[in-house]
Amino acid sequence: FTFDSFGSKSPCKGAGACFNGIVDKIVDGDTIDVDGKRIRLALVNTPERDEQGYAEATKFTSTVCPVGSTVLVDQDGKQMYDKYGRMVAVVYCDGALLNAELLFADHAVILEQFCRVSEFGNEDWAKLFGC
Repeated sequence: FTFDSFGSKSPCKGAGACFNGIVDKIVDGDTIDVDGKRIRLALVNTPERDEQGYAEATKFTSTVCPVGSTVLVDQDGKQMYDKYGRMVAVVYCDGALLNAELLFADHAVILEQFCRVSEFGNEDWAKLFGC
């Protein structure tokens, strides 16, 4: 699920923060650090450390958005932070939407309980996987 070019128009939506930054760390499949900010990917869930598929999902994220790469972070304007204080967002890496790529590659599942409270719940990629 890639976007060839954004042209002069930003792909960011809503009232959340929108910024370019550098990936500092891959925490796991659905959490990365960008410019010192912990980013929880909106609407997707990957396996946790002790679950099957954890290593594969984490490796996939580090391949799509390697440490040192420049990414575009679009914060979810309807649920800006999760219960752990992490920024909830979609992340674009080299034209690819990481949230959607994880779903398409079968490394993540959609978090249906957040579909109605996310500004991204009506996106084509989210609807395709159950929102």
